Amino acid sequence: MQKRGIGMMVVLFLFTFGIYPIIWMYKFQNEIKATTGEGFSGIIHVVLSFVTFGIYPIYWFCVTGKRLAKAGAEDKNTLYVILTLLMFIAIPTVAVVPFMMQDQANKLAA
Repeated sequence: MQKRGIGMMVVLFLFTFGIYPIIWMYKFQNEIKATTGEGFSGIIHVVLSFVTFGIYPIYWFCVTGKRLAKAGAEDKNTLYVILTLLMFIAIPTVAVVPFMMQDQANKLAA
């Protein structure tokens, strides 16, 4: 998996007004699919995100967390689920999950 700087991700998340998270999801899914051999291509996940009006990424975070753990990263899937569910009570924690997932991928790439 490709190593990405978390600081640069934060900057891109802020200054692209929501476009970079879509690009990140596409690239990250393709990388995790290449590593584990599981799942669809990134474009399918992006399309499903739009078709379900943003609900599909909640499922994707959970499944991808399991795939990261299967690839050898620390299993933080429960934390991903909790942070994603907190979004429903108006706490914007779901924005933290991609950074945590990328950090796990960076540790695998090192």
